[in-house]
Amino acid sequence: MKFSFAPMEGITGYPFRNAFQQCFPGIDRFYTPFLSANDTFSFTTREIRDTDPERNHVPDLVPQIITNNSEMFIWAIEEMMKLGYNEVNLNVGCPSGTVVAKGKGSGMLRSPDRLDEFFEESFELLHKRGIHCCANASDEEAVTSPSVRISVKTRIGIHDASEVGDIIPIYNRYPLSEVIVHGRVQKEFYKGGIHYDVFRKFIEESRHHLVYNGDICTKADYERISALFPETDTVMIGRGLLMNPSLVREIKGGEKATLEEIKHFHETLIDNYIPEMGSDKNLLFKVKEYWNWLSKSFSGSERYMKDIRKAHSLAEYRAAVRNLMANCELAMNP
Repeated sequence: MKFSFAPMEGITGYPFRNAFQQCFPGIDRFYTPFLSANDTFSFTTREIRDTDPERNHVPDLVPQIITNNSEMFIWAIEEMMKLGYNEVNLNVGCPSGTVVAKGKGSGMLRSPDRLDEFFEESFELLHKRGIHCCANASDEEAVTSPSVRISVKTRIGIHDASEVGDIIPIYNRYPLSEVIVHGRVQKEFYKGGIHYDVFRKFIEESRHHLVYNGDICTKADYERISALFPETDTVMIGRGLLMNPSLVREIKGGEKATLEEIKHFHETLIDNYIPEMGSDKNLLFKVKEYWNWLSKSFSGSERYMKDIRKAHSLAEYRAAVRNLMANCELAMNP
């Protein structure tokens, strides 16, 4: 089984990815939080830094693009190819209301016809620019022209899981290298159960390599998914790894994280953020946001989280974290 780390906006930038890889190796592939391809035809400074190969020290990194415009998408692909990336991932899954209102992320699923048109225009533009789109590694070996792989991270609809019946045939029409499926519709966000029957429908009807994504927060969750879908050879985990950094190690038969490992990871993360953030205020914003997830692995942590959230300096923050770690038991999920 291969393991991918899902992109989490505001958290899993390159300082986090590098710290995670250093302290808890075992992830096969990381994805960047989405890069916006818009009518400025330029990336932000943050996006440029986040995709800089010199700043990323992970085994495999795939830039994720969010857009609903084919020309902007192809521009973004070409920019990533210039940096040496041979795959990009299209975000058709973000359920955020502000993103969906713009017809991006899972908002692209609102109109299957428009989604189909987007892909048709995009692959036609790639062809016109002499870029070959490879569905797999053997395709790459067979071509001499510039090539790229395009994968998709998708939800299964907007309002109802039955909408997937219109979505799968669209993906099947194009040479995608991979389809990462989060088995909820946009309106469900991250609540309610995964529609396992819909992932089974993907397995039965999709012609692409599939990746399962959604609600793998414990080793038991992973084992249940593996039993349900033995055909699947890759899973993507997001929130589960934020709460328990040693989750993949545990899945592979290793030990749960120790308190010393968590402390080392936390300090490594701070060290990585210091040159990136430029000020205590920006650094604290980042690490406090991550503690909203990591605190879930410490029993009775909420009362101590109040002090972490109120900290105004790095010294205050570190003292609050030490207090939490000293008084709360590290209780990684079984």
